Amino acid sequence: MTYIPKKNSYYSRSHAAMNLINMDSENRVVLNVGGIRHETYKATLKKIPATRLSRLTEALANYDPILNEYFFDRHPGVFAQVLNYYR
Repeated sequence: MTYIPKKNSYYSRSHAAMNLINMDSENRVVLNVGGIRHETYKATLKKIPATRLSRLTEALANYDPILNEYFFDRHPGVFAQVLNYYR
């Protein structure tokens, strides 16, 4: 019979929490619209297909890899309403 030590339950929980945080950060997207940063999930933007927001990729010219965000030169107040429509 092989002895298998129990994992530290604190370690297991914190490791699981870190995995969820990493998964969450991979699914989030930051949109800088007119200087105002909006944060949402990629799944939210994919709810309405065939739109510019549903097709965001890091290859687009408006993506900033240093800040990890997309920039749009649009009115930020109006964009808040657009984002609410997606939600």
